[in-house]
Amino acid sequence: MTYFLRLLMCALCVTGTAVAKPPLLMPMPVSVTNLDGQLQLTSSHLSVYLDEKYRNSSKLLFENTAFLQNFSSVTWQDKRSAQLKIEVAAWLGDIPRLDVDESYQLIISTKAITLKSQTQFGMLRGFATLNQLLFSAKTPYQLNAMTINDAPTYPWRGLLFDSVRHFLPISDVKRTLRGLASAKMNVFHWHLTDDQGWRVALKSYPKLHQVASDGLFYTAEEIKDVVAYAANLGIRVVPEFDVPGHASSIVLAYPELGSGTKLDEIERRWGVFRPLLDPSNPKVYRFVEEVVKELTELFPDHYLHIGGDEIDDRDWQENTQIQSFMAKHKLSDTHALHAYFNQRVADILAKYNRKMIGWDEVLHPNLPEQTLVQSWRGHHSLAAIQEAGFDGLLSSGFYIDQPQWTSYHYRNHPDPIKPKRVTAKEVINHSVFTLKRLKGSPVKGKVTVFRDTQSLLAALVYIEGKGHFITDQVAQSEHGFELLIDTWMGPTKLFVGNIESNQTAFVGNTPYKMKSKSENKPSLTALNISLHDEQGKDKSGRVLGGEATIWAELITTESLDTRLWPRLYAIAERFWSPKTQVNERDMYRRLAVMDEFALQHGGRHKQQFSARLKALLGDNVTQEKVANLLKFSEFLEPAHYYTLHHLAYLRDEYHHGAPLDKLVDVLPVESLMLREFDYKVADYKQSCSKALESSLQLQVDEWHKFIKHNKVLIEGIKEWRKPYLQIKHALQSNESQFIVNNNGTIAQLVASLNQYKKVSSLCKNSG
Repeated sequence: MTYFLRLLMCALCVTGTAVAKPPLLMPMPVSVTNLDGQLQLTSSHLSVYLDEKYRNSSKLLFENTAFLQNFSSVTWQDKRSAQLKIEVAAWLGDIPRLDVDESYQLIISTKAITLKSQTQFGMLRGFATLNQLLFSAKTPYQLNAMTINDAPTYPWRGLLFDSVRHFLPISDVKRTLRGLASAKMNVFHWHLTDDQGWRVALKSYPKLHQVASDGLFYTAEEIKDVVAYAANLGIRVVPEFDVPGHASSIVLAYPELGSGTKLDEIERRWGVFRPLLDPSNPKVYRFVEEVVKELTELFPDHYLHIGGDEIDDRDWQENTQIQSFMAKHKLSDTHALHAYFNQRVADILAKYNRKMIGWDEVLHPNLPEQTLVQSWRGHHSLAAIQEAGFDGLLSSGFYIDQPQWTSYHYRNHPDPIKPKRVTAKEVINHSVFTLKRLKGSPVKGKVTVFRDTQSLLAALVYIEGKGHFITDQVAQSEHGFELLIDTWMGPTKLFVGNIESNQTAFVGNTPYKMKSKSENKPSLTALNISLHDEQGKDKSGRVLGGEATIWAELITTESLDTRLWPRLYAIAERFWSPKTQVNERDMYRRLAVMDEFALQHGGRHKQQFSARLKALLGDNVTQEKVANLLKFSEFLEPAHYYTLHHLAYLRDEYHHGAPLDKLVDVLPVESLMLREFDYKVADYKQSCSKALESSLQLQVDEWHKFIKHNKVLIEGIKEWRKPYLQIKHALQSNESQFIVNNNGTIAQLVASLNQYKKVSSLCKNSG
């Protein structure tokens, strides 16, 4: 166990009095009741009771159950003498379905474990909990006596897995599935087609994989094997084949299905491209039906994702045949044409007993009512989906191909608890702002700062195309107001001046240029009408849950796990645990354990980063050097949001051929060391404890010594020469400012040090 893991596990012990902590589980169960005593198991043997009528059906499930793999042998035993007694009310079919009962109860006494569930899928979730308890046991194979009652908050808890942009082999798929099962996730959304390739071999249209895949695709046998493997872990596999946009691979293989743009080779760049299927062409619907027919033979789940996002409609606008078709069918614009296409596709899916899922662009008054709509654009989009009466899924805020702090994902509720209604009593400032991004159009909006009825500062933020945000995280300074909001980009810090300002904004740990200018304030009545409208929307559709996404523009098999783990455990908790489970500090305490636990199911996040460091050291690699470089990496974080994507675009490396061989490509997305340092500073601020002051100063002194001692080693790595000098300066400076490096940012280190210096000064002056 590493030093920083021990530090995090002891995070709540520093101030003295021992407090009973919840078990080191993630997701946290609905309820845990501690009992007296412990149960001592052995690694050599576990005796299990299960009703004989279910034993044959359980074989494959048991083979994939990580908890049972901890024991040298597992044998059946009668109920009276078994160490693990399993009681399943009803054994369902082999393939899990939406809304299947996944609840379970665990009773751990000093003599045995009793696992009760309504279905075998609830049993699997109970096994996942047992495996985590066994991993974090202080004494090997010793479990504290307790009773756990548990059930998921949302029935849909998934991960979108992009195998198109960079092909990811079956070994990556299965390893990820094992990880999902360990986190009680239950949907593997397999993104199989896009502009850059078609990854599934079909008999009906063989040129799709022969021409548009570079020879990298999954066979029917491989897909069936994955579906069965996932089912034995209690996971549904939902395929996505993207139509009518993101269709370059289709148009390359079968140009007669396209709307105008012709292609000579596979699309190698990342982005949104012109090729679209032609909704006026009957051959397109025959194509869709043949593909759907084959996909339903491979994927038994009742849902099939058709994409439907990011339509560049220029080919539709410029095609005279399509324009004539629109006039004939009284389709007023290309949005209506898209809706017409979706209706036809939904009818085809219904013919094969499948329900349609589409990204939020498919939302339209004529959309078939059973369509499930997935929001990637934000909570405003999910609200519109619900207001229109459709069921929805949330992915915005769970894009884990982007580096983000885990706390940001953790606050991102698919269906949030309604906050206390806010009413303004005084309007203080109204400003317009522009935040400049490295790629794409600027983010523009308005901020209205007000005092509520409790005389507390708050703000209503409007962002063009993204709707309204209300925040009570507002601080006033001499020159204006700093406010924090969680946006689709990440945790966003904006600054608006009393008159105007050029003060830098932050998206997570990354600065962006921002300008603001004050305008005439709205009336108090107008502001309260806006607040009322934003807080009082009627939503009839339900939120089924959410999906994290691992889009693969900057992901390869050598870096996949560094973006998945351990963050996915916190997202899994957001999907599974009660909405009231919101303690971020305790989440980080448990996340540190999950960082190690993930290795048990084959997680390679640590291995992938170490391998990159060893490659850079070349012939000079030693265990000590790798350990020191790993420690240095804890001072750094990759830039948040899509900054790495945008920087690659500016370097003309935003394409399939770009080398993803930099340290930042596999750098852990968050420094747990700095996070724990911040918590210790928060404790110090509350108590001004001399012991904490000494502990914090000792840690900073150790950082100084480490940086000084490893100067030659770290400066020998080109990517880290500049950050090394910046960190050295930050540790020595009394007035540290943020400094950003394209291959990793020290902004969080600087913020942590600045806060420590500020609190230390306050405590010393007060004492």
